[in-house]
Amino acid sequence: PSSHAQPHSEAHMASIEAVLAGLDPPLKHLCEMHGDTLHLTLTDPSVPATVKREVAKHEYKDTVSFQLVVLYAINEIRRKGSHAPLEVIPVIDPLQMQ
Repeated sequence: PSSHAQPHSEAHMASIEAVLAGLDPPLKHLCEMHGDTLHLTLTDPSVPATVKREVAKHEYKDTVSFQLVVLYAINEIRRKGSHAPLEVIPVIDPLQMQ
């Protein structure tokens, strides 16, 4: 079985907290595990606007899939009035979700 993991890139992964806090305006987040499903909530307290995602294990274990889930959630919160920028975000380490 081949692995898609690239060990040299893991050192460059950011925590979801660092990624969301680095946006202008910053977004708050809440990550909760319910079985194998990650419940991700993004909030822009300045609007206020909130979006929620239920992320399956295969999505949060794959860094590219998880990155897309976060980008889609940011896009949705923008449609609700947030001014968080829709930009390329760094790869998020799914193990640093707290």
